[in-house]
Order: sequence, then structure tokens, then C-alpha cells
Amino acid sequence: MFCYCPLVYMPMSYLYGSRFVGPITPLILELKQELFLQPYNEINWKKVRHLCAKEDLYYPHSLIQDLMWDSLYICNEPLLTRWSFNKLRQKALEVTMKHIHYEDENSRYITIGCIEKSLCLLACWVENPNGDYFNKHLARIPVYIWVTEDGMTMQTFGSPAWDTSFALQALIACNMTNEIGSILKKGHEFIKESQV
Repeated sequence: MFCYCPLVYMPMSYLYGSRFVGPITPLILELKQELFLQPYNEINWKKVRHLCAKEDLYYPHSLIQDLMWDSLYICNEPLLTRWSFNKLRQKALEVTMKHIHYEDENSRYITIGCIEKSLCLLACWVENPNGDYFNKHLARIPVYIWVTEDGMTMQTFGSPAWDTSFALQALIACNMTNEIGSILKKGHEFIKESQV
């Protein structure tokens, strides 16, 4: 399995399994209003579970696949909240956090990428906001984020060609090609020169 997958899914599964919900701030309320087509509190989440943007749907789901996912959700979620299964969930969360701490300690709290770093930091904060693990993560943030003369900068995977291609895709999606044509041209030249 690709090395990034477990380090993304471990903290995500910890956050989901612990039912973490962050504080609802004015910024969160604004984001909910901007991102969703209808008021957030009126969304029927069970009904929209299988909605996916056509650009993100690489392979259409079969009816059998949707039925399996729905039945797992409908049957397992109520079952896993019962007291005996609650203990199993708690044990799974402990094991997951043990793996997260193992990876953190092996990488000296740098992890293998900025996304994994953010998720592991958040999982450690959810576990104990005043704990050593969270504080060790905080101490390593300057490895990824610093301020330059151009503003705040973030180190990603160290692949300028990859980062440039993602940035160019985002710029093209903005439909401002007339205003940023010179930037797009420089980005294209960089990608062309970076090809092996």
C-alpha cells in the first residue's frame, strides 16, 4: 500500500471514531453557508450520501455497491453505539492512537507530509489538548510553515513540478486566464523543463 494512505487514514479514522466535532465559530458558520447549496442544518445527510461531483466520480457505483454501503451504515452505526461494542470502539481508538504515536516518534514529529502532519496534530489534540504528543507536534510546525518576503510559505512533498501542476490547475479553474496569462505561461515553461 502506498505509504501515505495509512498515515492519512489513521488520524482520520481516529477523528471519526471518536466523533470529534470542532467548535462552531463564526468562521465555520460562514464556510458552511458558502460551501453548501442549502442551509447546513436542513441537509438530509442520509439522502445525499452517494452524491459526488461528476469530475470526482472516476467509476460509477453499482446498485449493489450502494446497497452494501447503505446496509453497513444502517446496521452497524446503531450497533456500534451499544455498550459492548462501545468498548471495542474505544480499544480500536487506543490502538489507532498507539500507531499514530509510533509514526510520530519515528519521524520526530515531522511525519511524511504536510497533510499527514496536520491530521496527526489534530488527532493528538483531540486525544489531549495539553498533552506532550500535541506539544511535540506544535514544536515541529516550523519545519513546514514559515514566513518569507512573499508571505507565508508551506513545504509540501518537495516536488516543485507536482506543486506547480496543482497550482496551475487551480488557477485555470478560476477562469481568470486573461489576467494571469503570464503566470500560466511561466508555469507551463517550468513544467515543460521539469519533464524527464
